[in-house]
Amino acid sequence: MKILKKISAAVIVLVILAVPLIQTSGADTVNSTAKDMMPVFLSDVVGLDLTKYNMTHEAYTVSYPSFYGGLVKDEVISFTLESDNSTVRVMAIFDNGFIYGLVVRPVNCSIIYARQPSTNALDESRNILQRYKTFAENYGLETSHIDSATTMLNNTAKASTSSVDLYMLNNITGFVPSVTTADNIKQETKQKTITWIYTEKGVDMPHKCLSISFGSNKLFFADTWNLYIVGSLSVISEDEAKNIGWEAARNYNLTLVDENETLFSVTPKWSNVSTIALNMIPGQIYNRDPDDHFISGGNATRDPLALYPQWQMMFYFESIGGTNAIQVGVWGDTKEIAYISATGHLGTPGGNPDTATSTEPPVDDLEGNPTAPTIPSPDGLEGSLDITTPTEPSPESTQSENPTKSVSGNPPQNMYLIGGIAAATAIAIAVAAVALKKRRK
Repeated sequence: MKILKKISAAVIVLVILAVPLIQTSGADTVNSTAKDMMPVFLSDVVGLDLTKYNMTHEAYTVSYPSFYGGLVKDEVISFTLESDNSTVRVMAIFDNGFIYGLVVRPVNCSIIYARQPSTNALDESRNILQRYKTFAENYGLETSHIDSATTMLNNTAKASTSSVDLYMLNNITGFVPSVTTADNIKQETKQKTITWIYTEKGVDMPHKCLSISFGSNKLFFADTWNLYIVGSLSVISEDEAKNIGWEAARNYNLTLVDENETLFSVTPKWSNVSTIALNMIPGQIYNRDPDDHFISGGNATRDPLALYPQWQMMFYFESIGGTNAIQVGVWGDTKEIAYISATGHLGTPGGNPDTATSTEPPVDDLEGNPTAPTIPSPDGLEGSLDITTPTEPSPESTQSENPTKSVSGNPPQNMYLIGGIAAATAIAIAVAAVALKKRRK
């Protein structure tokens, strides 16, 4: 009996000792899930008083997407926080423990806070960053970029008023639009949003970013700074890339089918309008399931968590049955063609053929213009994560558009594009692969 008592006493002592060790050792992203991290983020970083809410309509899925080479744990979580006087909807995507995108939206009510937020977006961003640094450290995440972002805020002008049309969360005052660069960080402030983007040798990489937004009566937060590394930079200039793309576009066999389902080739009447942009994209964004072979990785071996240079351009011609351009992608590191296809849209293209477009189009363009030849960065997720019902998506709701769909959304009366198999829609699929990141079987 004495031995048993000693053993029992020893077990009790070990348990007592183990509890504070667990509490003080700090969390880590390897052993933590989005389910573990979300409540901590909401209470410790955003400042919600979770003791006043009940969690309902929880949905949680885990996958290892092919466009990350099966190497990344992709978690999608959503739920509703409900109390007598407040309802808040939450949705987030975590990739290997990094917050790819998170949205907190009150539903016709006010959020119940444990600590009241600032009345100014600049000050509230500083508060969030300071609390987020502690959160990140507790989960073993590197935080030097958070320190740099906080330092840059000290030299950022504070707005005194903002338009009610911005519909800012908690009616806080928005930002003063500006752009500032320090070392490898570019800080961009728009009225509703502030984003810190990694930049190297004058090339912006929006996929590697930290972003906060208060617009449209919601909080949006993303941090993929340490999710991606830089794989390579472009070894060719814009002019060299454009020459490669133009040669490929001129030699492209544009094939259409008429109402009698007869194939025929068309020689475009080229205009003097073209656009070109350099984007740094994830190494295996083209590796999708099912594989549509739209984007070729070329002969290079690419890390799915590294960013690589891709020159993306459009060469316009007189519209033929709604088709009015050839879009071409050229890998900047290998000079290989990444994709080439015909596309079209309603309206007349404009712009100076000698002037490059911006690196990333607005989120609205990505959602409404299927011909935008770009892949959205995490800060471009803000609109995509705006949920109306926090329930797990059905397979039907997460499928891509039919790749044989007309590029304009409505089929031309007499002919349908088949040459590139509706490249604009294929680009939209590439967009959806990263922006929604919720391919489910």
